[in-house]
Amino acid sequence: MGEATSAEAEMDVRWVPWRVAPHSGFVVDDPTGKGSVQVVQVDDRQFLVLNTFRYSDPDVEKDLSTRLVRSGMSDAQARAAVDDARTFVPREDNPTDLASVPRFMRWFEDSYGRHTLAAMIHDELISDAVNSGALKSDTLSDRFFREMMRTSGVPWLKRWLMWSAVALRTRWVAGGYRRWSIVLWLLLSVVGITATVGSAGALLFDRPWPVSSPAWSLVVALLMIFIAAPLWGRQWAASLIAAVGALWLVPAAAMTSLAWVVYSALERIARAVGLR
Repeated sequence: MGEATSAEAEMDVRWVPWRVAPHSGFVVDDPTGKGSVQVVQVDDRQFLVLNTFRYSDPDVEKDLSTRLVRSGMSDAQARAAVDDARTFVPREDNPTDLASVPRFMRWFEDSYGRHTLAAMIHDELISDAVNSGALKSDTLSDRFFREMMRTSGVPWLKRWLMWSAVALRTRWVAGGYRRWSIVLWLLLSVVGITATVGSAGALLFDRPWPVSSPAWSLVVALLMIFIAAPLWGRQWAASLIAAVGALWLVPAAAMTSLAWVVYSALERIARAVGLR
């Protein structure tokens, strides 16, 4: 009886390619056949998803299953975990903000786009409790996020930068020595960015620099990118991408953050004087 009910339910699902990126691997349960993911806005930041969608790519699924088996799962357990992980089932008690992109970074990437469905599945796999998602590994969930973005057509550098951001969050939430390794990496990054910008400026504009040779200072600063990479453990590649991206993303993000602070202050002043 259970098997028949399951089969009937499967027949009722009308899987069609996601209309935003038809070759992404994402399919949507959309009776209209258009491949639309329907959402309803519930407040100023969150939405409810109304229909189920899932990700299907044999190579990615096989890679995930293989890694889960290596971690100690049986083949059947791994297949079930991957099937659970790749499927988004909407729930009224779990609204989404689409992709969790900070305001000061939305000049670089918005909260919606080709990465949207990958981000929503990734959010389902990640919680405040470490390794509690369907894949039982936040690190593997981050990797799955990157692979889903790849097949969705997100450009190489952008998806690796987004992966490095979620990997940073994963190591921070893990706590313990992983969190302290991130703190140390961030401190080294501040020193490295300062030295890189200062050394480059001294070389380009013939400005004085505290170190006798700005060229050597620049070389040492760039080498710090590779020296600090092991602090990210198995996700050392994310460290390299984050370090390179930080050289130009951090200054830009600082400027947009300043602009946002000024805007917020002006809005408060407007409210204080009674402007509507």
